[in-house]
Amino acid sequence: KNQKQGTHFERANKMFSWNHAYPGGRGNSSASTPSAPSISRNDHLQSYLNDSTLKPSTRRVSKDDTTYDTVFQTKAGHALILRVHFPPQSSSSSKPPAMQLVGVRATHAWLDTRMRVNGYQPISSASAWASSGIKLGSAVNTVVQHFQLKPPTIIEITDESLKRIQSSISQSQGGSSNSSGPRSDEPPPDYNMLGGEEQGVETEICHMPIPAVPASFPELENMSRSEMQELLDDDEKFNVFVEKMSAVKTLNDLKDSIFKGNVETAEANLKREEELRTLHAEVSSLQDSLREKVEAFRELETRQAELCAPPDRRTVIKKLTQAKKEAFDESEELASTWVDDGEMDIDEFVEKFLERRTVHHIRAAKIERLNATM
Repeated sequence: KNQKQGTHFERANKMFSWNHAYPGGRGNSSASTPSAPSISRNDHLQSYLNDSTLKPSTRRVSKDDTTYDTVFQTKAGHALILRVHFPPQSSSSSKPPAMQLVGVRATHAWLDTRMRVNGYQPISSASAWASSGIKLGSAVNTVVQHFQLKPPTIIEITDESLKRIQSSISQSQGGSSNSSGPRSDEPPPDYNMLGGEEQGVETEICHMPIPAVPASFPELENMSRSEMQELLDDDEKFNVFVEKMSAVKTLNDLKDSIFKGNVETAEANLKREEELRTLHAEVSSLQDSLREKVEAFRELETRQAELCAPPDRRTVIKKLTQAKKEAFDESEELASTWVDDGEMDIDEFVEKFLERRTVHHIRAAKIERLNATM
């Protein structure tokens, strides 16, 4: 098993080397050119998703094509996940991507308290992104490699899936090396290694944090005092100016993306409304039928218990006594009728009289027998 893991890491290491120079570093002025050609949103995404280095470690975590996770390993031996949010199709392609480390609490010069990447200059504002001429794949590559070469100080790993990934990396390193610390040439794990552990990372997309308040506002740096005062005096101009600020646009993009996801979920629910109503009616009907059948069953069960229960002797004697009297009364009535009318011949009278009087004596004998056994 250790040999297979070592082979995997060697193959992945060739895809994700830390030793070559990377473009678009912090403060790299050569990446920013005022006349940079416009890059479509699709070109940005393709440069990211088809990047030979990033592709094995990247997957989509949102229902649309706005949010992706890239997993990588630092030289300090930690596995990290960089979440990349790119504005949806309805937004302008000049909007900068938002990047954030998820499942971890850490400190780094490029990270704010919400783990959002704010130290990479090309994505610091819409104007910086538009003038940089950098594609999304290159930007993500730069950020990932910067965190690899200059790892964040990990305070706590909060995501359970990331903890399992880190544990598997530590075990593989321990099995393939006798050194006390992690090897500096280990490659980042790819999503083919994660298997069933992907789900835990995916659920975190539902809790995307609001962007942090920026520490600086590039749009105000070149304004004179009179221009600022004019904005303060004119509410309409001030509102228009605020809406054009990159931080506000980023927040609006996130809001639009969440709203779009809510609309899609609501529409999916509404499409199933008729089906659910029909099922609800069927279930209600079945419940009513079940209730009636249960009541009938309970009545029959009670009747069965009464019939199958051992009879009470006193009750039996009482019923036999009543039945004995009825048989005696019937025989006496038969005799009185024969004496008064004389319509019945003697043989027929004797046969019927003896039949009823015999029943009377049998019941009397049973009563006597039961009284004797009590």
